[in-house]
Amino acid sequence: MISSSALVSAIPSRENRGSFMSVSSSIQQLSGGFASLLAGFIVAENPDGSLQNFEMLGYVVNGASVITLVMMAIIHRLVPEAENKAREAS
Repeated sequence: MISSSALVSAIPSRENRGSFMSVSSSIQQLSGGFASLLAGFIVAENPDGSLQNFEMLGYVVNGASVITLVMMAIIHRLVPEAENKAREAS
């Protein structure tokens, strides 16, 4: 989590970093709430107390993890480009 926050914080310029991080934090909180809601729709409890569709939830989490890794790789590639453009502009 910390390394992804450090990587993402390098995206905006210094002047916009505070507002960017506020919006980023809000999106993280909303995503956590949405994930809980989605998990609640997927997983159900059987009359005997066992959980149903828990395996499906595992597939969803793994899929989200793969998407996150791809997005982080794209951001990691774009951050040096943004830093180079900022250096050239100053």
